[in-house]
Amino acid sequence: MRLAIFLFLAGTGFAEVLDRVAVTIGNRVITQSEIASEIRMSAFLNNEPATFTGKVKREAADRLMEQLLVRREMELGRYSEGSPADAAAMLEKLEKTRAHSQGEFDKALKAAGITKQRLQDHLLWGLRLATFVDLRFRPAVQVSREDVETYYQDKVLPDVKTGKKPDLAEVRQQIRQTLSADRADQQMDAWLKDARTRAHVEFHKAAFEDGE
Repeated sequence: MRLAIFLFLAGTGFAEVLDRVAVTIGNRVITQSEIASEIRMSAFLNNEPATFTGKVKREAADRLMEQLLVRREMELGRYSEGSPADAAAMLEKLEKTRAHSQGEFDKALKAAGITKQRLQDHLLWGLRLATFVDLRFRPAVQVSREDVETYYQDKVLPDVKTGKKPDLAEVRQQIRQTLSADRADQQMDAWLKDARTRAHVEFHKAAFEDGE
């Protein structure tokens, strides 16, 4: 009876689905096809060819795993879903900078192996993630007056090679925002490290061999 069930599942393609599991995180999984899609998306946004080495696959899997952890936290905290209209505007801007026409952009997407809807969803996720970081971590960030002045002396002034150097008063708010964002990102990284430690994660070695 068990053999008959196995043969039935194999015939329906269920066994193939199991073969495509690359990472398990608790009761959730990341598949090889999801990793390949993430690699293509990242390569397209970075305007470079997609490569499918084991190292690149592992980096893509790490990004997807972090997305799962953040999405779970978002579900618990009921964070903003983000604005599809803003994502659509980002997509339109990207299209204008990367192609001379919509047809040319569509061809580039097809060559990269991704769809326009998938790209817009990816941009929407980026907006959601930025909102999550702002709401979850930035309120706890503190930037002192001394922090701003040190950044001004160590980072801003040395970068000005020619022309008039900006006064601290002119760039104070910008420096404060930069430091606040950097420290929120650091807190996010620390949270992710802790979340990954607490999650039961298993990487399936065969899924990270070189080749698509």
